[in-house]
Amino acid sequence: MRKTLTAILLATAGSFAQAEIPVTTYPIPVHVESATSGLFIDLVQAVAAEARQPIRISVQPPPRAVQSFSSGSQAVLFPALDVLFPVGTPIVRSKEAIDCKEDFVFTRSGAPLLNSLADLKGKRVGITRGYPYAREVSENSLYIVESASTDEANLQKLIAGRLDAFILDEKTGIRALQKDGLTQQVQYDPQHPVSRQEVYYAFQNNAEGKALAEQFSAALEKLKRDGRYQKITRGITFTNGCSK
Repeated sequence: MRKTLTAILLATAGSFAQAEIPVTTYPIPVHVESATSGLFIDLVQAVAAEARQPIRISVQPPPRAVQSFSSGSQAVLFPALDVLFPVGTPIVRSKEAIDCKEDFVFTRSGAPLLNSLADLKGKRVGITRGYPYAREVSENSLYIVESASTDEANLQKLIAGRLDAFILDEKTGIRALQKDGLTQQVQYDPQHPVSRQEVYYAFQNNAEGKALAEQFSAALEKLKRDGRYQKITRGITFTNGCSK
């Protein structure tokens, strides 16, 4: 009898336990290093804790992460950008932006600065496979797009003269240059991004997704208001969105 009662109590307790919310993302140097490491990982963990929502993070290749979210097997995708989804895809966005992704043109030091996509006409331009570039960058017919699997490969091609330019997110680019000791060999103009995309959390287009979006947005807004958002970036300045 006592064993039966204990089993019932355990089963009852388990039924009230909050299930972990499946959250997916994809590798990005500095931002998503693993399921437990990276600036975006630290941020989503803090947001989920503030929202009192337990999460389970999975890191997948970019196309697979988007597909698993689109199929409904993952409740949340981050970092999400409009370019990841076909136009008109029904998703729910967090009202608070995670960041504004700004891409810049990196060139060899001493070469003319290239501050717009028009400046790239006829040139060989590197991009890194798997990154969510704005369509006007990755599908531009003005220049020749050459893709590589890593930022380091693109930087080496740039320095060797096999590329005229390399388009990359500012934060990722700076870290890649510092990591490889190339800050004196490569330049860019921080005042002239060639594309800007708002970064957000994406949720399923249903009642649960809308509720989660409200909770995550409120939590993210609170982190920004009390300074925790700024501390989590650890010296890499995130913005409140492209319109702010």
